Amino acid sequence: MDDDIAVIGIDCRFPGAADAAQFWDNLAGGVNSIREVPPGRFDWRRYFGDPREPNKTNSKWGGFIEDVDKFDNDFFHVSPTEAQLMDPQQRLMLELCWGCLEDAGYLPGSLAGSDTGVFVGVAGLDYRELLEARVPSVEAHRSTGNYLSLVANRVSYFLDLRGPSIPYDTACSSALYALHYAAQSISSGETGMALVAGINIILTPSTFISFSKTGMLSPTGQCRTFDAGADGYVRGEGGGVILIKPLKKAVEDGDHIYGVIKGSAINHGGRAQTLTSPNAFAQSQVIQEAYKRAGISPDRVSYIEAHGTATPKGDPLEITGLKRAWRYLERHFNVKASEGTCAIGALKTNIGHLETASGIAGIIKVLLAFQHRQLPPLVNFSQLNPNIELGGSPFYLVKALQDWQASGPAGGAARALVAGVSSFGFGGTNAHVVLQSYEAVQ
Repeated sequence: MDDDIAVIGIDCRFPGAADAAQFWDNLAGGVNSIREVPPGRFDWRRYFGDPREPNKTNSKWGGFIEDVDKFDNDFFHVSPTEAQLMDPQQRLMLELCWGCLEDAGYLPGSLAGSDTGVFVGVAGLDYRELLEARVPSVEAHRSTGNYLSLVANRVSYFLDLRGPSIPYDTACSSALYALHYAAQSISSGETGMALVAGINIILTPSTFISFSKTGMLSPTGQCRTFDAGADGYVRGEGGGVILIKPLKKAVEDGDHIYGVIKGSAINHGGRAQTLTSPNAFAQSQVIQEAYKRAGISPDRVSYIEAHGTATPKGDPLEITGLKRAWRYLERHFNVKASEGTCAIGALKTNIGHLETASGIAGIIKVLLAFQHRQLPPLVNFSQLNPNIELGGSPFYLVKALQDWQASGPAGGAARALVAGVSSFGFGGTNAHVVLQSYEAVQ
């Protein structure tokens, strides 16, 4: 328990879900929250077409949240002028961090002056792009409103938190990098508690156009992870926050514990086929390292929340990396994982790829699944990608809502559940986090 870290608070806003309760209901119900780009963002009709043509995208779909333009500036002591120049990512982060502390049972003001840290995965600059295009006069608040460092720093300022306050941009793995370093900060004694988050807001067509030209986005508008019809991913937006602290301290303080962070690892794939090509060897290595640090053998792992970007080549490579990691870990721990004992799911089929927020969305999905002891279904799946072979392996896909049973010796509902969450950045930055359900000692 000494090295374990507890998750004691959650708040989120994801496509189709204004809070964690609605998020779980959608997951359990297999709800698909993808839709056309809403009118309040940009007119997709101006840009939809053949991506080989200038400024055209073959994607007009995404996972979007509601009321991205709404903000109670008075509550957060922000003037109307400053609020108008603030990136919505800053506004939403303030709201989510406040809600997370409330969910944990803490008066936000009670943390003033503490060494609580703020670690945020963030990269998008859509609002800055809008301001530069539509507001030619540069005002003082434009800089503080749009520098990515302020997404974390503004939370620390508002709540008077004195711990580290750091944004992380490793593309799709940003939020898990933030969690990795937040956990290290707590373990070293630098930080007593930490707010860990990921956020992504979509406001302009620029990234749609660029990613379409690289072939990343689905021209049919759905993430079909691990399916034979997978043809790319659909972009998504939203934000999530968790509050973490040492497990031993959480138990002493009587906190509600959603789950336990047992270990994590990060790496880079080095020189691959191209800058953005996934590297199954590096993915395998980061997974191996995470379970070695956690001290958890592969026969105890009963769920993997996959990165699962629904690309014809990326999905098979991810499964190859997982299988390679399991073979190594079986040798390392001298165990054998039984066939069909570790489920695989992918949140992107429900809400799209939240990019810098995708990792925290996966973490929250697993934490909620711990609470309900159920595994939600993989959406948009009909036939396995012919380049993926699961037969004879420990892995299987979750095709319907099912009860979640623990794996390993003496497995059963009473034992702790163990899961892993993967996030792989398109620049080669890989991350894997090992989570375990909290089972109170009677």
